[in-house]
Amino acid sequence: MEYTNLPEVSSAADTQQASKKPVILVIDDELGPRESLKILLSDIYSVLIATNGDEGINMLTKYPVETIILDLRMPGKSGIETLEEIRKINIDVPVVVLTGFGTLEAAQKAVHLDIFEFVNKPFDITEMKDIVKRSIEKYRIKTSTKNIINQLQDLNLTLEERIHQLEKFAMVGELSTELLHEINNPLTIILGYIQIIIAEINEKNQSPSLETQRYLQVVENEVKRCQSIAKSFLDISKKTFKYIKVDINLLIKNMIYFLKDNPIAMGIKFFCECDPELPLIMGSQEQLQQVFTNLFINAIEATKPGGSITVLTKKDKDRAIIKVIDTGSGMSPDVVSKIFKPFFTTKQDRSTGIGLIISKKIIEAHKGTISVESEEGKGTTFTISFPAYLSSA
Repeated sequence: MEYTNLPEVSSAADTQQASKKPVILVIDDELGPRESLKILLSDIYSVLIATNGDEGINMLTKYPVETIILDLRMPGKSGIETLEEIRKINIDVPVVVLTGFGTLEAAQKAVHLDIFEFVNKPFDITEMKDIVKRSIEKYRIKTSTKNIINQLQDLNLTLEERIHQLEKFAMVGELSTELLHEINNPLTIILGYIQIIIAEINEKNQSPSLETQRYLQVVENEVKRCQSIAKSFLDISKKTFKYIKVDINLLIKNMIYFLKDNPIAMGIKFFCECDPELPLIMGSQEQLQQVFTNLFINAIEATKPGGSITVLTKKDKDRAIIKVIDTGSGMSPDVVSKIFKPFFTTKQDRSTGIGLIISKKIIEAHKGTISVESEEGKGTTFTISFPAYLSSA
């Protein structure tokens, strides 16, 4: 086994201390390419040399390798077999595959095992230096990103524990703190993916990979989520709304007309029994639409195709009563007791869990009330009550 620029040390930590240069591992059974790479790279990197796959795997377990140059065709343990073992030990370390006359099948397997680059023998010196430089940069960015994400996740857990202790805060203050916490989660994800994307787009003559495109999609979704949370916070923080006389019957009928043919409600029947004597109320049309949109969406998500959503309105003395009734999955008493708590959600789609608490705050701002009745397997009924608009008031 050959070593270049690395003293005999007992551990990877000792190696790192002994040499500040990035560590490159070359695995090749041919003397010529090994010597060429040693001469080519040793002025910039600490170079480890292994003559076969087993020696290379042994080196990888002992030293902080940041890039591997691997011959695809070797006697004994092949390059592909060696690459498979490398990925079991370190899934992220970049691997540059040297290929002279490897088979198409071997090349396909190498791609599947996430190699960084293919280089034909004999290799171009300038090209090889550039490839190794880029692979080191990408590996360090990716490693740094993971460390940052882990640190931020630990911070999030600490913040979450602290937030749970702030139950005596007034609702707006409580929401402000918890919203900041909620926004921090998607921003953490954005930070990590952005750094990885920057590393990839800076690589020479490379168009975005499918993985990069997936990262971009995640970033887009998380940014939209941040915007939605921020908008909800700004809306609920408004001290005054522009109040007008609102016809709740008309508002609900318009919403049902829009939703009944929408793909999200496919297979669900809508019924509306509106009291023609229902009084007008004074309120914000936009805010009230937000309330009923949230209730309808929740009802749709809880109801399977073939089920139904019914809206009943009626006049009760000087109040307007609205009931939204679905035949969906219903809720347990424990869930019912928590649904108006900030960020409580039973959804698995990264729901923010603030829709109902914001709806409740809007209803209360209109001097109204909201309550819920539900039973598992038998559906849910939300009841909203608003004071009627009185012209003499």
